[in-house]
Amino acid sequence: NIRLKQLFDMMPIMSTAATRTNILDAAERLFASRGFDGTSIRAITREAGVNVAAVHYHFGTKEEVLRGVTDRVVIPINGTRVELLDRAVADTAPFPPTVEAILEAFIRPDLVELRRIHKRGPAVARLMGRVYSDQTPWIQAMTREQFSGIQQRFLSVLGDALPDLSTGEIAWRMNRIAAVIVNLFATWPEEGMTEVQVDATVDRLVAFLAPGLSAAEPTQPPAGGQ
Repeated sequence: NIRLKQLFDMMPIMSTAATRTNILDAAERLFASRGFDGTSIRAITREAGVNVAAVHYHFGTKEEVLRGVTDRVVIPINGTRVELLDRAVADTAPFPPTVEAILEAFIRPDLVELRRIHKRGPAVARLMGRVYSDQTPWIQAMTREQFSGIQQRFLSVLGDALPDLSTGEIAWRMNRIAAVIVNLFATWPEEGMTEVQVDATVDRLVAFLAPGLSAAEPTQPPAGGQ
């Protein structure tokens, strides 16, 4: 609606930014407690203290609200992943980093972010696990879009570190590792984790997953590419 857009465009920038944040905060709480299907746009507006027009202006649909809720978790995680991976590449140039260093760059940002968002409630962390294990086609499409860039970056570096493995095999193994991370979100403990516990969990995961990621390629591909 052009009139609605003109009205919001006249509002102070900080006011509209605060409205968007309020909507995301409210939606996050409701999605975490009631699930996506159990949460209506009107429930979000009541929780956020805004009108329906504000939700439609900022997001358009409930699906885009969920995209906004997940983006503000995923985007910082992926940004930190790139920083850590670039640092690992620079530290070992002209040789590729170790598989362990690459895995740490991939895994650590998730646990650090989980520890941060746990302050908003353990249900919020578990919400992310439910979303990323959901097989609904539009959610799967959203996930592919959110992670496609980071996937290509890691596949490129892992291809250099594991030259005996095909790109398809590395991608299959990284998808399995991503499933382990999704499980961490979905089962995040009620009491959370301390910084020391996060470090210990990262170390355990890297030690556990690195041998599997580095193993010789099987002669037969997995059925259906799954």
